[in-house]
Amino acid sequence: MAQRREAGRREDLIEAATAIVRDSGFGAASVKAVTARAGMSAGLLYSYAEGVDDVLAEVFRRCAGTELAAVDHAVVASERTDAAGRLLVLIETFVTRALRGGRLAWALLVEPVGRAIDEERLAYRRGYADILTEIVTQGVRDGSFAPQHPGITAAGLVGAIGEALAGPLTPVTTEEDDPDAVVAAISELCLRAVGAAPESRTERES
Repeated sequence: MAQRREAGRREDLIEAATAIVRDSGFGAASVKAVTARAGMSAGLLYSYAEGVDDVLAEVFRRCAGTELAAVDHAVVASERTDAAGRLLVLIETFVTRALRGGRLAWALLVEPVGRAIDEERLAYRRGYADILTEIVTQGVRDGSFAPQHPGITAAGLVGAIGEALAGPLTPVTTEEDDPDAVVAAISELCLRAVGAAPESRTERES
């Protein structure tokens, strides 16, 4: 019974922290803010977690894991089985969800964070790199992509997509980017990066 109650209180902290991060980012999720939202005193946090970084790392794992699973599912379930098509599905799904995610996407992708969350972010990026490595390997093997090192290219694509989204996701911006234009621009960047065959780029535009 005590263990169940402790797990429930920890879950309350995680849910409270998640709500704060969605609204204002990781920087706003202080011990005081999280415990107040969870309806407990600040000192009680340490009864159910090692510290606020422990709670925030779990928030990152869950939120980022949801996004990664959605992208992976979209690629696997897509009718496009060619390498370029699968790459485009990944980009469209990732970028569209990020733009819809707003402040949470900014927090997951580009917000300056502490070491504990940054380690989770690296794991999150490796998850995308694994999917992209398989896609690039396919493209190199069938000749639709230029010869290259799939793992290095995949890591570069993850970084390029994240950097390309940094501007559109910045909370202080007063301009709204056209989601379709952002998807198209990042797609063209990535297709050129992998050396996609001209017919692959033409098919995207058709």
